[in-house]
Amino acid sequence: EKTGSLLWVLDHTRTSFGRRLLRKWVSQPLTDPQSIRDRQDAVQEILESDSVTLSSIRSLLSHLPDLERGICSIYHKKCSTQEFYLITSSLSRLGLELQALLPAIQSQLSSLLLQTLLLDTPDLLCPAHNFLKVLNEKAAKSGDKTELFSDLSSFPVLQERRQQIQTVLNDIQDHRKDIRLALRAPTLDYTTVSGQEFLIEVKNSMSSVVPPDWVKISSTKAVSRYHSPFLVEQYRKLLQLREQLQLDCQREWTNFLHQFGEHYHTMKRAISHLATMDCLFSLAAVAKQGDYCRPEICENERQIVIRDGRHPAIDLLMGEHNQYVPNHTDLQVSRRTMIVTGPNMGGKSSYIRQVALVCVMAQMGSYVPASEAQLGILDGIHTRMGASDNIYKGRSTFMEELTEASEIIARATERSLVILDELGRGTSTHDGIAIAYATLEYFIRDVKALTLFVTHYPPLCELERVYPQHVANYHMAFLLNEPDIATDTEDGEVQPEFITFLYQLTEGAAGRSYGLNVARLADIPDPILHTAARKARELESTVNARRKAVTQRLEKWA
Repeated sequence: EKTGSLLWVLDHTRTSFGRRLLRKWVSQPLTDPQSIRDRQDAVQEILESDSVTLSSIRSLLSHLPDLERGICSIYHKKCSTQEFYLITSSLSRLGLELQALLPAIQSQLSSLLLQTLLLDTPDLLCPAHNFLKVLNEKAAKSGDKTELFSDLSSFPVLQERRQQIQTVLNDIQDHRKDIRLALRAPTLDYTTVSGQEFLIEVKNSMSSVVPPDWVKISSTKAVSRYHSPFLVEQYRKLLQLREQLQLDCQREWTNFLHQFGEHYHTMKRAISHLATMDCLFSLAAVAKQGDYCRPEICENERQIVIRDGRHPAIDLLMGEHNQYVPNHTDLQVSRRTMIVTGPNMGGKSSYIRQVALVCVMAQMGSYVPASEAQLGILDGIHTRMGASDNIYKGRSTFMEELTEASEIIARATERSLVILDELGRGTSTHDGIAIAYATLEYFIRDVKALTLFVTHYPPLCELERVYPQHVANYHMAFLLNEPDIATDTEDGEVQPEFITFLYQLTEGAAGRSYGLNVARLADIPDPILHTAARKARELESTVNARRKAVTQRLEKWA
């Protein structure tokens, strides 16, 4: 769903085509440092400039139809006259209003990207003016193709057909003189009934004067209506000409759309410029609203250094920015792997997602939710998060974990960011620890990517001792409100510990995960909690006794 996603945070666009482009920006971040800086310069100028011109340009983007889909419909000759007029008039209006702003754009804007987008667009939209001039607005809005073109000088076929129709109409009108003489009615005129035109209406009391070769068309108690032989022939001819005119108009309409289609790529480029402006305005609005900073793009450095970084979506959902606990990140070539431990629900997954989202935002040219950031160019962000099976492919949860890990191993490079969240939890503890340890060691030793590894397995923290130059242990800080070793109550029950989360990344590894605290928060019944706490203490005592025995044997052997 869009709500809660990065796209939801960044989307302040005003047009449909701008919204689609922003989705593309989010899903395909840039890898060219200069292109990133150009977007950053544009966003910075929008944020800092007092120019009324930028406000005028953004207001132009409000209430526009979907121009991108509109010109595509025109190109494929599937649009109606109403849609064509709406799209063409919008393009023409935009072109004229931007043309009027050109002097201000040249003198007030310094961003190269903004100038390129805005100075080129009026020329690209010029063809729309010529197509709009030819159209009859009223006919276009009503869908009447026979009256669609106000100037027929460019449409000789339609001009000739209209002249033929007019000739027939003149002959029919001249024929009234003969009818009036025949019926001795000097003021008689044609009537139209139920779509039937040029009817000669005669009272039934006067039917004796009607020539015998006239054709009765309809009648009532009072009157009868006729066509003379001349009218029969001319009316048939008129209907044929009108039908031919409809076909001619449809043919000319198709040719007209084809002519517009020849400018399709030009128009599309102009609309792409407008969509880019819409996206840049959106990024500026987000940066201003969220108090973001401009990240420094380090072209030849492999690093992710973030000061007071925040998760963009959670930060927005919480409402007030001071509610979210910011955290630092320092990943560099020397210290390229962070092992993150800590209690369940302590904020580990949110923290590593935050780092990835900040990188995505930076490489799409956006400001980022932090006080300071220096980021190298990543060639990809590879993630292994969550736990779910794939019933359609017959894969267990553990199989899905390993398949994703295998794909990351095959694709990640030393310029990638790799995020692994609790790898190995889908199987037994010993197998899980072994696979997680071996996988993480491979990334440290061979892949050499910037890596964030979240785990509840304490043995993995030993990799800091094995690779002290490249690995650092961290944990999400917390307060233990009761003694680490739970005390027995008067009735012999063991009380589980109670944790207060601080959501602050701190150096060093956490010794335990305090899962019983989460069970308490989930409203697991107290008898179950007490049993679990007692069992946890028993298991911990057994493990500690074994460790003590091993230590003693090693000391004696030494």
